[in-house]
Amino acid sequence: MTSWTSPDPTPVHALDGPALDELELLLGGLFAPAHGYCLPGQAPPSWPDNFTLAVPVGLGETARIHGALVLSDPDGTPLARLIISDSTHLSTTVMNLAGELVPLRPAEHPPARGLRLTRPLPKPAGRRTLLAAFSGQPRAAQMAMTAATARREEADIWFVAVCGPQPHGRYTVTGLMTTLEQCAAQLPDSSVGLVIMPTSVDAMDRHDRLLRGHVLANLGADVLLDFTELAETPDRVPAQQAGVPGMGAVVFLTGLSGSGKSTIARALAGHLQHSDRRPVTLLDGDDVRRLLSSGLGFSKEDREINIRRVGWVASLIARSGGIAVCAPIAPFDATRQEVRAMAAGAGTFLLVHVSTPLQVCEQRDRKGLYARARAGNLPDFTGIDSPYEIPEDADVVIDTWCTGVQEAAEQIVDALAARAIPERSTPERSMQEPCPAVADSRLDGARLTVAR
Repeated sequence: MTSWTSPDPTPVHALDGPALDELELLLGGLFAPAHGYCLPGQAPPSWPDNFTLAVPVGLGETARIHGALVLSDPDGTPLARLIISDSTHLSTTVMNLAGELVPLRPAEHPPARGLRLTRPLPKPAGRRTLLAAFSGQPRAAQMAMTAATARREEADIWFVAVCGPQPHGRYTVTGLMTTLEQCAAQLPDSSVGLVIMPTSVDAMDRHDRLLRGHVLANLGADVLLDFTELAETPDRVPAQQAGVPGMGAVVFLTGLSGSGKSTIARALAGHLQHSDRRPVTLLDGDDVRRLLSSGLGFSKEDREINIRRVGWVASLIARSGGIAVCAPIAPFDATRQEVRAMAAGAGTFLLVHVSTPLQVCEQRDRKGLYARARAGNLPDFTGIDSPYEIPEDADVVIDTWCTGVQEAAEQIVDALAARAIPERSTPERSMQEPCPAVADSRLDGARLTVAR
């Protein structure tokens, strides 16, 4: 911090770093009912913390004479006026000032000034608001929970990144913001915000967690999904410690309905959970349709959108060091190529063609889909009146008519091991990847608050 005197007789004190972040949250009401600074140990019981302001003695004495102190950012932009009501000396060189804050001008300093949240969220007329808070890269299941809850509550979504102080030029929250912006771009009625706390979110004590929860609650959403706690206590062993490649993998099974994709995918996921220390996520076609793409139909365009969403989620899982096992029909080659491209920078990609013949799939027909399609009651059904483009670039081809489920799973495991990418540093996130509405049948826990 530095201090100087402006032409205005009111002395000026410049804040930076955590003190500046704290001032913004006080001015905007996110630390409400706190509305200023108190003396050490003298915060009113209703305040969430003991907010204090220490200044050099000379400046403090001058401010007491004028009854006020202007608080500015490092560039000298006056942000607030402190109306002094009390003071005390901490030492021969430092004193504390207490009083109420009066806003002067909005702050301008980075990062992400246009996305910074320092006051309650705007309330759209006739709409509810859901806030999903993240302090680390979101998991696919967290995104799934967010979208599903928003649909259930009929709420607009705010994806909010929560971080600690961001030293100028070293903005650690940039990657998280990029991910959330990608997600908001793909979901209707979604926005992105940033909350910068004056303390670190990486290793906070219970008091700091409560303060963060206070800020999130004061944003005023009707529904709050707080995923920030989960980022502090990861539930998996880092790949480098587990003795496996640092990159993840995407296993993408494609084939006709009834070909055995889901059965093989489930067996493969179980096999990998025992043999590979990386976390495994199963993205089965039916589950994804229910949770990720419930609003989509089965036209060619909608099916392609569904597969792109699956591909994006799978690449996100792989980028975080996990293994995504996907089992959609994915009948079109062009869309499968898009998925391959998404996964290319995230880790190993393995395309598995479950090539069970149409007549065998139709004989199984456990869901009665082929019968409905033959009767004309299920138009655009793959293999009947909509084409399935056989992949020419499959890494593994399996016919369940002559290959058992466990044998098929073992073939895939062997192929995956043969294509494993050696450990390397964490890749940069692609700026071109779309974000799906979300996806994964496993929903990671979160602190859920709903205001009725």
